[in-house]
Amino acid sequence: MTHLHKAITFFSWGLLAAVLIHLCFKWQSMPEITGVHFDSSGNFDVYASKKYIAYPFIVGIVFMILLHFGDMAAKKVRLGVKMSAKGEGILRELIRILLDMNKLFISFMAGFWVELVIYQHKMIEPVVTAGMLLLFVMFLTVCISVPILKLLYPVIEN
Repeated sequence: MTHLHKAITFFSWGLLAAVLIHLCFKWQSMPEITGVHFDSSGNFDVYASKKYIAYPFIVGIVFMILLHFGDMAAKKVRLGVKMSAKGEGILRELIRILLDMNKLFISFMAGFWVELVIYQHKMIEPVVTAGMLLLFVMFLTVCISVPILKLLYPVIEN
């Protein structure tokens, strides 16, 4: 699974880099004042300097770094759940998969946001909602898996 986690991390950072490169190519053709933020219906509600398009990158980078620290912690920190080593290993992998999906979501959303700003398109709300719903279901799955793993892999005391 370690190769999968590395691949997802690499892909997530690569997606952010690819969108940044695309932005560099489009920068000169963008108007100086442009829509940079969306309201609840997906329309632009803030118009400002195109320099503010850096915001999704900053948010994306900060969250990607935080998720990396979360992944490091998931590998090493004691989880505090009473189950066998095998059960704890499975739980660690589930947590790491959830973190990986968050990395993909963050990089996709930052890239999506920037692309919408570059071309001045309305935000497509169902895309964001579907991604958030998927992450919520995955979070619930990890939460529900804890008592199941405790039953399947109880601590064996000597």
